[in-house]
Amino acid sequence: MYPYQDPNQPIEARIDDLLARMTTEEKIAQTDQYGSSDFTTVDENGRATAVDFDRLDELLGKRSVGSVQLRGMTAAQANAVQRYAVEQTRLGIPFLFSEEALHGLYTGRATSFPQQIGLAASFEPALGYEMGRAVATEARACGIHETYSPVMDLIRDPRYGRGEESYGEDTCLCAAFARETVRGLQGNDIAAPDAVAAEPKHYVGYGMPVGGLNCAPTAMGRHEVYSDCLPVFEAAFRDAGACNTMCSYNAIDGVPVSSDHALLTDVLRGEFGMPGYVRADMTAVSRLYDWHFTAETPQEAIRQGLTAGVDMELYDFPHEVWQGGIAELLADGRLDPAVLDEACRRILRIKFRLGLFEHPYTDESREEKALRCPDHLALARKIAERSAVLLKNQGGLLPLSPAIGSVAVLGPGAAQAMLGDYSEARGRTGAVSVLDGIRAAVSPETRVLYARGCNFLGESLHPFDPAYLHDEDGNPGLTGRYYNGPTPCGTPVQTRTDRTVNFNWIFALPHPALDANCFSVAWTGTVTLPRDLDGCIGLSTQDSMRLWIDDELLIDGWGPGKSADQAVDFFFEANRPYRVRIEFVNDGRGARVIFGYSEGREDIEAAVALAREADVAILCLGDNEETSGENFDRVSLDLPGRQLALAKAVWATGTPTVLVLQSGRPVTANWENEHLDAILEAWFPGEQGGAAIADLLFGKAAPGGRLPITFPRSVGQVPCHYARRPGGGKKYVEMDWAPLWPFGYGLTYTTFAYQDLRLSADTIPPDGEVEATVTVTNTGAVAGDAVPQLYVRDLVSSVVKPLHTLAGFARITLAPGESRQVRFRVGTRALRTLGADYVWRVEPGRFEIQIGDNAENILLTAALTVEG
Repeated sequence: MYPYQDPNQPIEARIDDLLARMTTEEKIAQTDQYGSSDFTTVDENGRATAVDFDRLDELLGKRSVGSVQLRGMTAAQANAVQRYAVEQTRLGIPFLFSEEALHGLYTGRATSFPQQIGLAASFEPALGYEMGRAVATEARACGIHETYSPVMDLIRDPRYGRGEESYGEDTCLCAAFARETVRGLQGNDIAAPDAVAAEPKHYVGYGMPVGGLNCAPTAMGRHEVYSDCLPVFEAAFRDAGACNTMCSYNAIDGVPVSSDHALLTDVLRGEFGMPGYVRADMTAVSRLYDWHFTAETPQEAIRQGLTAGVDMELYDFPHEVWQGGIAELLADGRLDPAVLDEACRRILRIKFRLGLFEHPYTDESREEKALRCPDHLALARKIAERSAVLLKNQGGLLPLSPAIGSVAVLGPGAAQAMLGDYSEARGRTGAVSVLDGIRAAVSPETRVLYARGCNFLGESLHPFDPAYLHDEDGNPGLTGRYYNGPTPCGTPVQTRTDRTVNFNWIFALPHPALDANCFSVAWTGTVTLPRDLDGCIGLSTQDSMRLWIDDELLIDGWGPGKSADQAVDFFFEANRPYRVRIEFVNDGRGARVIFGYSEGREDIEAAVALAREADVAILCLGDNEETSGENFDRVSLDLPGRQLALAKAVWATGTPTVLVLQSGRPVTANWENEHLDAILEAWFPGEQGGAAIADLLFGKAAPGGRLPITFPRSVGQVPCHYARRPGGGKKYVEMDWAPLWPFGYGLTYTTFAYQDLRLSADTIPPDGEVEATVTVTNTGAVAGDAVPQLYVRDLVSSVVKPLHTLAGFARITLAPGESRQVRFRVGTRALRTLGADYVWRVEPGRFEIQIGDNAENILLTAALTVEG
């Protein structure tokens, strides 16, 4: 036994011994990540059907690598791949298996919890811990050791499509959820069979991009990033002990994060004490060369990233370019070997902490017991219920009686479970839509009527079933030829049969030899439907595509200024094969593509007719995967498509109307707020969301969530987060700067009174702490949840600060007439100021402690002095 194999030795000593035995080539390989798609075949649901060990051996050549992203694999398959690393490589260094698990492991077999923005709306960080424990249990049971989560970006521009992945706009709220979610994921010991290493992202300043466009430079200055964004990561690393991080694409004041030594080394390791490695977000290092233009060659980009503190690539370059580039940099002296050794050490440290050298394999018996187990499904339903925010309830329309005579459930979000981005819908069974939930909640005598009315955004395409497609050899699917470069011609990197065209290559490349920055595909074959269909055929993508049917160009979305995201009228003759050719190039950074069909046009009148029949109409509107998510940024915050037209038409019937929003971002719901009777924001509530929404609508539960992000009245107000710095005007030509609904806002089925704010001291030293207490009373007739929020205002400071910032909150359930005293601790982190010298300190002076029920409604104040 070598010292690195001895579990009784200290981890750092074991790393020293192992590094001394590794060749340079083996060290370089530890800084690289592979994807399971490189060596598996998958079905139309994204699940691995076979592992090609000849291909695995061809790729790795009996070498271990740093990480393998497992997509759609079982525990048995993961163990088989791990056995290759342990038994077939020279030193037996195990693979670290990683995967997306933002609100559930990315597989249709795992529980889909509410999206993170909904979790944050619960204002209950303990739920983040519970969800983290559940996600970790399911992930580890499938063989996953590390998750790319949680997302901890402050969302200060709601046009940005990834806002749904975040905890919202506020530092204090985001930090609280980040801290608890990391603790849940990692448990007491990351080597345990129900724990994983957490990899918070995206470090840092990613949530307020210029123009609201994904990956754009941050619109915040460096000081604001340090004062507002970094404390969230501080909570994850310093408080909760998160292992690793994923660095972001963006530049801050002209410096790309992936080459920023101050952020990646001085702050992350020096101040926050992060023990593990920095993984570049997909192509974050290569973008130094082809996007930021701060590196002249790919090798120089690699050098900049590694020397700044990046330790592992995520499909930045083809493996031979990454590994060969490092070897070249070492050979000519441009890269210090100590940099490679340190990167390798950080990666090995996490592998040792995970216990992979002692226990490299997963207990396969845990998989079936853990995935979508009753406890996890119940937790998903609980979080969905706790996350919903009641925005309006005119005349007390809600809750509805389960014995209501008839209810019309309308809209594109009614019959589909709305999971949100980074959740696999393919192959998922048992997910509950709002329509399902209402049918289960009402009495047997209640008539439940349903019509879609309209789509989320134009024609809604269904990917063609493999049985409808035939490749060039007559097999189910289409022949796909994959090329490097912007045009699908020449010698392909790979030719294969794709059973359907429904891909999201944001997460993983289709082949390891493809250039993530520029690849193209051509699909050929036939499509045959078993029945006549007078509908539409089309593409869903943000990239360039073309579609030919029987050699006729139907859709030309190739190149700048053209959109391939469209459907065209098409009559399918039963059992007639139509020749298909599709071309694709990933030039729009979407890398998401669907080839599909639609049954027909929208029918608002059908929905209106049902609304006239019903005692109440429940409109299910909002977003879906075509309008929200990564690379789905918008220029408007109005409801997309014809949804507002549907709402107006239903309202015009005079039937009382409830709007259920399932969305990933704020909606400028001005008309809706003025005219509709009740509005419930349910976010993307996960697979149990429909049941939870029905519980809230029909009184089995009461809404108590609060907004974690400001809802503006116009996109022209953006950025309009409550913590923006003071100065400038407060009025536009068309309106003032007041939002539609502020941060922290939310109604309940009852009312509350806040009284008797007291501080344990009115003067404290700079390192002191004060306790604030407030009494909250339920003044209504039913039980409900109050969410008292404590804000701090620094009356005079050395730098410009927000007028006030959240420093504490609590969610409490009170019976009618019940009162309770709520306690908050206000200390250094709540009172400190980041000076112009980038040093945190509590400055002497006067502060105001505020209690409110949202950021714009301060009810009580008390004075506090910090002595000099």
